[in-house]
Amino acid sequence: MTIRLRLTIYWATVLAAILLVAAIAAVKLFARQQWSALDAALLEETENVADQIQRSGSASALGILQRLSLETDIGPGRRVRIVTPHGEVGNFGDIHTIPPPFDPALPTHPAIVSNDAVRFAVVPMMYDGDIAYLQSGVQAALVQASVDSLRNLLLLMVPIVLLLCVGGGYLLAGRALRPIESVTAELDAIGPTNLSSRLTVPPVADEVARLTAEINSLLERLERASATERRFASDAAHELRTPLAVLRTGLEVALARERTAAENRAALGAAHREALSLCRIADELLMLSRLNGEVMVDRHKLNLRALLSEIAATVGPLAQAREIKLTVSAPEDVFVNGNEGHLRRLIVNLLDNALKFTPAGGSIDVGLKSDANRAILRVADTGEGIHPAELPHIFDRFFRGAGSPGEGSGLGLSLCREIARAHGGEIAAANLPSGGCAFVVTIALYREDPNRATAPLR
Repeated sequence: MTIRLRLTIYWATVLAAILLVAAIAAVKLFARQQWSALDAALLEETENVADQIQRSGSASALGILQRLSLETDIGPGRRVRIVTPHGEVGNFGDIHTIPPPFDPALPTHPAIVSNDAVRFAVVPMMYDGDIAYLQSGVQAALVQASVDSLRNLLLLMVPIVLLLCVGGGYLLAGRALRPIESVTAELDAIGPTNLSSRLTVPPVADEVARLTAEINSLLERLERASATERRFASDAAHELRTPLAVLRTGLEVALARERTAAENRAALGAAHREALSLCRIADELLMLSRLNGEVMVDRHKLNLRALLSEIAATVGPLAQAREIKLTVSAPEDVFVNGNEGHLRRLIVNLLDNALKFTPAGGSIDVGLKSDANRAILRVADTGEGIHPAELPHIFDRFFRGAGSPGEGSGLGLSLCREIARAHGGEIAAANLPSGGCAFVVTIALYREDPNRATAPLR
């Protein structure tokens, strides 16, 4: 069912309910007004006649009743009479207008007695020393007919008005949804090969214009993501081509002629090194791919200080072997909601990068602290630093600076950035005035969730 049809059905349902309630209320109010006017006229006239009879005495009562029976200004079929506990006194008028029977329990004040056909005003009075009732009534056919006429008119008009309004609502809904149909048609024309296309934003700043602007923003992000993925695939193919070519060439040369065991061992060693390089690149590419689209669920409350101390203890002997001083400053525990494996990879990559570019006799300073919202990890070295032109690109995939050593895939710092972002943080690099460079990683601190049990500590 289309939105246009649903809107029309909703509009028809609401409008039908409103018209039905309005019609019923109109008939009720009109009927009350008509009956109230008739009742008021009957009561007023009957009370005046009762007063006149009581003042004139019973001798003139029959004449007064006869004259009253001839009046038709209030309604047709006038019937009047006086009834007492002893019987009827005078009865004049239309015999088809049946008066109500005498009831000793009648109230002592004027009242209206009616049925579907007639309406009588009953007024208590004194007649020859006894309580009596003057009954004056008319046929109610004219009032009932006017009420019925209004009801019939509304029964005819309400469906017609409802149909006209529903038809108008259907047309207006179509007109209101026309911009959305235009957006749908333009979206249908955009395919994977023309993500650079954008929707036409309506000139009126309404909901459709805001929707169109958001879709254009989404298309822009999709275009950037698609370009990034294409570039990533191209870079990956380029990086894998060289080690694969070296591996293939080495194997072909080894198979081209008979070789000694030493030569075969050397060829296998070279092939093994290239295979290790390919495995390392594949592993880093897989991790990058997972980090780009992953919402990590394997997280817990992690003491970053303990993790850093453990890694520093492992890397320390390697730094000593290269005559590099490794200093770790982590005065207090810092807890984050993190994935231990990913954060270990981040710290190891940063320390490995610092070891590569720090000459013998240099130093690496690692600091860990926190502020109100973030854990701050800083890794600084005393190497040559990063060329200013290369600094904006060091986190790009497969990027290697001019002074980079031959080993490495160029994915380490890219992994660090994706891991930091996956933990609600960021990573930045800057050259130090005294020489060398510093990498600063910020990660969101752990916050207790009152709706879950405390995660295990590490």
